[in-house]
Amino acid sequence: MSGGAVEVDLRKVRPNRFNPRLDFNEEELRNLADSIREKGLLQPIIVRPVDNGYEVVVGERRYRAALKAGMERIPVVIREYSDEDVIELSLIENIQRTDLSAVEKGNSCKQLMEKYPQKFPKKGAIARSLRVSETTISAWLELVEAPEELQRMIAPAGKIGVPREQGKIDWDTAVTITRQIEQPGRQVSIAREIARRPIYRRQAREVISKAAKQPERPIEQIFKEVVEAPYEMPFRLVHMKPIRDGEKTQTSRKGIPDPRVKIGSIIHAAVWEPHFATLRVVSMVRKRLGEFTEEDAKREGGYALAEFKETWKDLHGDWDENDFVYVFGFQLVKQ
Repeated sequence: MSGGAVEVDLRKVRPNRFNPRLDFNEEELRNLADSIREKGLLQPIIVRPVDNGYEVVVGERRYRAALKAGMERIPVVIREYSDEDVIELSLIENIQRTDLSAVEKGNSCKQLMEKYPQKFPKKGAIARSLRVSETTISAWLELVEAPEELQRMIAPAGKIGVPREQGKIDWDTAVTITRQIEQPGRQVSIAREIARRPIYRRQAREVISKAAKQPERPIEQIFKEVVEAPYEMPFRLVHMKPIRDGEKTQTSRKGIPDPRVKIGSIIHAAVWEPHFATLRVVSMVRKRLGEFTEEDAKREGGYALAEFKETWKDLHGDWDENDFVYVFGFQLVKQ
């Protein structure tokens, strides 16, 4: 067996005591177990000797799948590691995994600081070791102190979609909740409402901000106010007059549109609140920048196509003709 790997009795291998992962997706483990039954364990697990056997250092998921697959012997690479080494390696192995939550990462960071204060006396030492920002480490550690129900709602980074997955919130939103809302019960209530509604982060932050400023107001009322309010679409100050004069009747955006923006919807055109115009969306298409015409440029605010390209570069940094953008046509409703 290559790479210094040897085969050992699976019964002599025990799980990693310091693994930062709190749980494992059973369906994914079953799928991996099926693959192992068919093809074997293709990549050795890294273990360290303990007592009369071995402890997993790297490869916990493969180890658990091998158990499910009924393997008797598995390939391993045996190395000497201290407890400190194992905790650090386990965290570093998982830190880039999208299926590990910020709470799990925070728990591992907390272990490093508590068990090995000489090497990891402060958050900055962990940040340097893991090559992430100290601000990120602080956020992970804050979530370790959050109510358990809120923690369970935090999705792994790779599971966050736009709009968010129902029943889950992203860790950045969770941190915003814990920093702005004092009462644990209200933190959980807000997280629960955000988790069950397909809203975007900007809306979620608006809900949190209003809930923090109005602590006695029911969360349901705040959600209704925010979710049902017309979408505030930002424009540059130079576009205020062309929009009001009816000269600018189109805008193109790189980002995924807010769910409130659809044909027939009323939106607010804003530079800074309050909004300066009310618009009705009359068309919405997705097209490549290379498909833009002189007529498109004219509707964007009276530009020639060459002028619009320069304006686009000023806003977005480049003009890539293969880039897809969302193009919204609108009519001025009132000023």
